[in-house]
Amino acid sequence: MIIVKLFGMTKALAENQSSLTLALGKNQSVKNVVELVNKRYPKIGELIYKKKILVSVNQDIAHEDTKVQEGDEVALLPPFAGGAQ
Repeated sequence: MIIVKLFGMTKALAENQSSLTLALGKNQSVKNVVELVNKRYPKIGELIYKKKILVSVNQDIAHEDTKVQEGDEVALLPPFAGGAQ
């Protein structure tokens, strides 16, 4: 099992859940995580496939072949803006 943290629009698209718990086997990758998210929340999956949402693993931007294992911190990062004016 892994926990995927949600923020911003991803949280809203997942019925205001702040995280998802997914059953993931051994030797899996970000691609497998995205497939599981897409099955449960196709709108989030579509945004990931269109590269509108980034996936991070252990606070580093991940690619679809990045390995994921139990205990890793996985997050879906929507576009954000910020800074002082």
